[in-house]
Amino acid sequence: MRPLTNKQAVQLRLDLTLVEERLQDIAILMRVCYGEDSQAVIRVDETAAALQRLNWELERTKLPTQAAGS
Repeated sequence: MRPLTNKQAVQLRLDLTLVEERLQDIAILMRVCYGEDSQAVIRVDETAAALQRLNWELERTKLPTQAAGS
């Protein structure tokens, strides 16, 4: 397995930030249109949680490489 290049890592961070921003917009729309207890809102919240776990995992796996490079 190869680590991401710097360019890929930067692009990934930008893409994930964009996804998070769009997901927040979608969450607002789903809450307004369908209500707090709707399946749509539950799924948006689950998706946001999965995205957060992905970000945490990317940060966690990045740490050993940074320590080795120090």
